[in-house]
Amino acid sequence: MHNKPSLNLNVVLRIAALLACLLVIPSRAEAGNSLMVYDFNLGPDPVSNVDNMKSLGFGGLVTTVRFPGDLVKLQTYADHVSTVNDFELLAYVNFDFNDPTSQQVWRDALPILARAGAPLWVIVNNAPSVSDLRFLLLQMARRSQLFGVRTVIYPHWNTSIETAAEAASHIAALAHPNLRNSLHTCHEIRGGNQYSMRAVVSAQANGFDLVAIAGADENAYAGPVSGAPPTWEDAIKPLDKGDYSLLPFLQAVKDSGYDGPVILQTFGILDDPGHLQRSLQGYARYRSHLL
Repeated sequence: MHNKPSLNLNVVLRIAALLACLLVIPSRAEAGNSLMVYDFNLGPDPVSNVDNMKSLGFGGLVTTVRFPGDLVKLQTYADHVSTVNDFELLAYVNFDFNDPTSQQVWRDALPILARAGAPLWVIVNNAPSVSDLRFLLLQMARRSQLFGVRTVIYPHWNTSIETAAEAASHIAALAHPNLRNSLHTCHEIRGGNQYSMRAVVSAQANGFDLVAIAGADENAYAGPVSGAPPTWEDAIKPLDKGDYSLLPFLQAVKDSGYDGPVILQTFGILDDPGHLQRSLQGYARYRSHLL
């Protein structure tokens, strides 16, 4: 008789803790559209990378987690970023159904991401079927919810989810409130959407949490992989290069009410001294033209 009220109290406390966890999950990162940058082609030391990017004027840094050893790097980043004011950390998890370590890697990354206030941002490779893919996404959405962070799909050309529209179809089918989308100009270009960027953003309004941009050529390759995949130099450039205007895309992002960070994609940019500083200046010019 005396144990029953205590049991009920425990249940109430557990429910309250779960509700509190859900309430703190932000719908979007709040960084006032500061420009973050990937750590591609930076040095091997996370501490130096953070300090150097902070000194240049970036508002945060993105790293990748694919193998168990990457968790050490992620933890080092998280520990240092926690001591730096006005600087954010994001990490995308590169999940591969053909890699048996992938299942444990994303789970082990969750507590680190949670402490950093970062989402579980995931690229999915080699999904054997749509049902397997959706089961994975549902697992991730549910488990990340327990840690107070969102699961965000990273659409990536030539993977199991290539565009924001494809990601949105899985999100709609699963209908889980903790599953979100992200927008990437380079992958939308490869997906054939370079001339309909406003429509891409409009279709995902209120459904995306992260945005990544890069300079590009007007005639950048668009379409499926045929033979060897093309390099990225036509769709990933510093923001002061290429004749493709990002203004329609960025205006649509602003019009959607998005107030989170924008991330500079730098994959494959080598032997171009000063490109990071020039991209910061290019981003400032774009923002000055937004209505």
